[in-house]
Amino acid sequence: MLTATYSLVAIAAEQDTARSRLDRLQKYIHSAWKSLQNIDFGFIENALNKLMQFDKYCRTRKIEMYLIPALRNATREADTLVEELDALSSAATNILRSIGEQLTATFFAGRIRFSEICQAMDLYCRKLAMRLEREEQELLPMARSHFSTEEWFSIAAQFLSDETTALGRRRKRRPAHRMAVPIGSRMVNVRS
Repeated sequence: MLTATYSLVAIAAEQDTARSRLDRLQKYIHSAWKSLQNIDFGFIENALNKLMQFDKYCRTRKIEMYLIPALRNATREADTLVEELDALSSAATNILRSIGEQLTATFFAGRIRFSEICQAMDLYCRKLAMRLEREEQELLPMARSHFSTEEWFSIAAQFLSDETTALGRRRKRRPAHRMAVPIGSRMVNVRS
C-alpha cells in the first residue's frame, strides 16, 4: 500500500505544480489582455513560448507517461475517458499551433490582432485546466479502484527510475566549478 501512496503523492505533487504553472500563465495573459495598448510582438512571442514550454511539460508528466498507459492496460473502462483527455490536449496543442501560425503571418503582414491572440491563449489555458480537473476528478479515482498492489509497485518503480534518470541528467549538466590556483608565476584554472 505504501507504493500506491507514494505514487498518488507523486502524482498529486505533479498536479499541483501543473495547476500552479497554469494559473501563473493565465494571470500573465489576463494582465496583458487588460492593457492591450501596451502589448507588443515580443510580449506575445514570450507568452507563446511559455505556453509551449508548459505544453511540453504536460506531455512529460508521470500521469501521461506511466499512469495512463498502465490504466489502459488494466481496463477498457478507461478508454473513453483517456480519449476525451487526449482530445482536450490535442485541441490545446492545435490552439498553440494556430497562434504560432497567426504570429508568423501577422508579423510579415505588419498587423497583429493582439485581442484574438490573447483570447486563443486563454482558451488554451482553459482546455488544459479542464484536462487537469478531469484527471483529478475521474482518472485518479479510476486508477485507485483498478490497480492492484503489484501494479502500483510497478508504477512507483517507473516513477523512481524516471526521477533517478532526471537527477543524473541534472548532475551532468551542472557546470564544474573552476578556481584559479597559482602554479609558479601563473594562475591555472582547476575544476573543484
